[in-house]
Amino acid sequence: MAKFEKGNNFGNRFQKGFSGNPNGRPKSAIFSDVLRGQLSESGDLELIAASLISKAKRGDLEAVKIIFERLEGKPKQFIEADLNVSQDWKTYAETYNLSIDEILNEARRLLTDGSDDDDDERTIN
Repeated sequence: MAKFEKGNNFGNRFQKGFSGNPNGRPKSAIFSDVLRGQLSESGDLELIAASLISKAKRGDLEAVKIIFERLEGKPKQFIEADLNVSQDWKTYAETYNLSIDEILNEARRLLTDGSDDDDDERTIN
């Protein structure tokens, strides 16, 4: 039985909401901890922050970006996706000389029984 076929319990090995690796990789923040300690003890942290603010005030956009990312978090990245697949179906129909009804019937068959004949000449990889 293939890994993702109906009736396969492969996906039921893990409980929903629980990690498969509860301990995970140990965090190694040793360098960060030492750096924070040194900066806070020496007072350099305040000097660095003041320097960054001064650069931002003079128009340094990289300094402005750093400040806003630290205060507000990085902005969300948006990705545009063209979900109009009608042209793909049209091309598929023309390539295999099929009617839209034949394509819909094939799609229904695949959705209901979950199988795909690998030796079918119309299968696209």
